[in-house]
Amino acid sequence: MKEIEDMIFDDQEAVKFIQNHLPQELKGKFSDDDITYITDVIYDYFESQGMLDPDLEEDPEIDIDDLLDYIMKNSKRDGFEFVREEVLFVVESEFDYEESLDI
Repeated sequence: MKEIEDMIFDDQEAVKFIQNHLPQELKGKFSDDDITYITDVIYDYFESQGMLDPDLEEDPEIDIDDLLDYIMKNSKRDGFEFVREEVLFVVESEFDYEESLDI
């Protein structure tokens, strides 16, 4: 995974990409604000785990279960009521967006 700071990460483009890549049954389930919130929490998780350290020589392994736990804990605290299994699709689509930037 490239560092987010080094990517041309555009929040609006990320939201659009994620919305377009969600499974049909989840279309309209997440608002743009929901997706922005989740991507912000993903970034916070990466930061809290030291994954954004510019001195890292290798791409860090991401523990998806730990990341989802982090998202669910923070979202509950912040008043969101997401379904873990549905959030996984948002996370995977966000990763796909990041990968699409890796030119």
